[in-house]
Amino acid sequence: MNDTSRSRHALSVLVENNPGVLARVSVLFARRNFNIDHLVVGPTEDSKVSRMTIVVNVSAEQLHKVTSQLDKLVEVIHIEELADADGIRGRLWAINDNGPRPVGAMAAAAF
Repeated sequence: MNDTSRSRHALSVLVENNPGVLARVSVLFARRNFNIDHLVVGPTEDSKVSRMTIVVNVSAEQLHKVTSQLDKLVEVIHIEELADADGIRGRLWAINDNGPRPVGAMAAAAF
């Protein structure tokens, strides 16, 4: 497969706020040899739920496979592909440039 069939995709993933969830999600991507371009995790208005915003550069077929696998994780509540992954990536980058502390809360509020 060549890189021209790949494109940037942004996922908003609601997960249970439990220890180890981030590790399980990142291992899922690593097992498929997918690099996560950007990852922001932050709280939601419900303290039992966190939001992960994940930007990856994969083909549509690969995205379908990885979202299907994510959906099988017990802690995953909801997965949504966000429009304009490049724009989202730029906003996440700008948030990150403002300092390490507010990234999660600001990212969660932005989406």
